[in-house]
Amino acid sequence: MRMPILILLISIAYSTSAQFIRIDSILFKGNEKTKNQILIRELDFNPGDSVTINTLDARLEYNRRKLMNTNLFIWVKADLNQLPNGHLKISFEFLEQWYILGYPIFQLADRNLNDWWSRGHDLNRSIYGIHFIHNNFQGRNEKLMIKAETGFTQRLDFTYSNPYLDKKKTLGLAVNASYSTSKIMPYETRNDTLQYLTTEKILRERWSGGINLRKRFKFYDLQTLELKYTHTVISDTIVKLNPNYFALNTKEQNFTQLLYRYSYDFRDLIAYPLRGRKFDISINKVGILPSDHVDFWELTGAIAYFFDLGSHFFLTTQVKGKISKDTNIPYANVRGLGYGNEIVRGYELNVLDGKSYFLNRNTFKFQLLNKIFKLPFLPIKQFNQIPIAIYPTAFYDFAYVNNNFSENENKLVNQWISGGGLGFDVVTYYNLVCKFGFPVTNGSEIGMVIGIGREF
Repeated sequence: MRMPILILLISIAYSTSAQFIRIDSILFKGNEKTKNQILIRELDFNPGDSVTINTLDARLEYNRRKLMNTNLFIWVKADLNQLPNGHLKISFEFLEQWYILGYPIFQLADRNLNDWWSRGHDLNRSIYGIHFIHNNFQGRNEKLMIKAETGFTQRLDFTYSNPYLDKKKTLGLAVNASYSTSKIMPYETRNDTLQYLTTEKILRERWSGGINLRKRFKFYDLQTLELKYTHTVISDTIVKLNPNYFALNTKEQNFTQLLYRYSYDFRDLIAYPLRGRKFDISINKVGILPSDHVDFWELTGAIAYFFDLGSHFFLTTQVKGKISKDTNIPYANVRGLGYGNEIVRGYELNVLDGKSYFLNRNTFKFQLLNKIFKLPFLPIKQFNQIPIAIYPTAFYDFAYVNNNFSENENKLVNQWISGGGLGFDVVTYYNLVCKFGFPVTNGSEIGMVIGIGREF
């Protein structure tokens, strides 16, 4: 009786052990500039580790995506081979981006293309200059950026960031310094639209600088602490047009702010995610010194989910909200919806100023094309392989902005607004996403919007 039990136990032990396989080596190919230790930092397995066979394919894909999300490569391929001894050899192949870029800048000064077009599409409302950036300084994912702009605004900007300061490569640092002037600037919101003033004299002059510390405790968790100082001077004309621009008829504003942000990012591709989830929460205290001219805090939270529905269909949904605490926030420091990606599609021409808001954005999409096109006539490998993906989309957004100081017939605040429509997205290399949309607002107005950037 003892012998069959012994045989059964041995069989169970063998069955369990057979579910694991050992990794003998990890090889990297194509990372001519990027250091191996930067790549190893992103992996959740090492040589000598044993992994379960039934999760091997999924873990390999997760790690490939993490390497892609460093924004250092045009594409990343992963492969594994079983060695004669039964162990694994894992390899990753890369096509690195062109890291050193120096190119002229030409961009629109308005919030988006539609806003610029509605204001007469005057090329005087443009920004041009020189942009120098090194996206992989010293091969350690350090970034060095120098920007010089003129036109609508005059600006000189310097930024340096290093995500891997310590031996464990969990602590990062970034510093920034900026100086800018402008002869054209918005001074108030009227009819839910920014009102601009244009003169031959400088209307606004601004100096700012900051330092940013970030800590990665796990692969998908990131905590950030940022300290920033801003000094701004506006002209007497702006003060006359809007005495509350800086409050109390002042033309100068100084403040120091301290921001803490926690982020959990489990998306498959940062530039254009199709699967995964992301959670952000931040607390921003503006005015921490007795000499600061403003004093308020704001709490912002966002959660986004990305669902793979199968058969090349996908669904993304995001909920975001903000709460501000103070009743006397100057006009220049109030930001509701209509800035950046915080917008209800269909209302690209509008801004909804308010101290608190709720926003929900939803996009249903179909992957029509996902292919890498080779251009053999181009000799530079970073440019002769173009990944292109095309997604027809259907979207629906709704939002509410709370504004207890509404003036100038701003009618879109303190009510629910919504917008939906059809469009398509084009995703290509260097994290470029081109969006074309045909939205319908809750006012039954149909339009066309064009954008370049990220959805979330």
